[in-house]
Amino acid sequence: MKKIIYTLVIVAIGAIVAYRIVQINRENSREIFNVARETNVVGVSVETMTAETKTGALREPVVVKNGKSFVSGARIHKFKIGQRLIHAADIESHAGRVITVSRNIDLDTGLFAVKTSSPDGNFFAEIEYTGIFVPLFAISSDKIMISEFGVATEKPIKIIASDADNAVVSGLSNGDIIILTKVENRTKIKMMNDE
Repeated sequence: MKKIIYTLVIVAIGAIVAYRIVQINRENSREIFNVARETNVVGVSVETMTAETKTGALREPVVVKNGKSFVSGARIHKFKIGQRLIHAADIESHAGRVITVSRNIDLDTGLFAVKTSSPDGNFFAEIEYTGIFVPLFAISSDKIMISEFGVATEKPIKIIASDADNAVVSGLSNGDIIILTKVENRTKIKMMNDE
């Protein structure tokens, strides 16, 4: 009788071990999503834009009171006679033009005077440029990331002019794929519009 009990216990233990081995093999064969593996195989999903030379406007903020605005020496070169002003609240609305730009410092304010034909209020002076426009957030230390053969690659650029949102840059070519998402240099990427 003991032999039968021992045999049954050994068979039961063998069955449990075999069942557990089958379960472990089934679990090991499952595909589990792994962010690091996915990044290495497919690449990091990034938002992109294509570099294109075009004519557009940068906007320099200006506050007008009594037909004048006072600006610093660092900003005075951005204003030209005849330049169009638009309302800050409604950028589709034309609000006047720059009439004169002083090249002498106003002794009362220590700033340069810009006379306008607009009423009092907050405006933007539009400065027209032809070049490649890039969002400022895509630029880091005078470098921009572009896609080369599915890999993020740093490219040095020079900022020609900028406003609060965009910059006109040199150093890029028409057709370069500019990466707008923050990624490290030499990272494998996947463009979101390819998904």
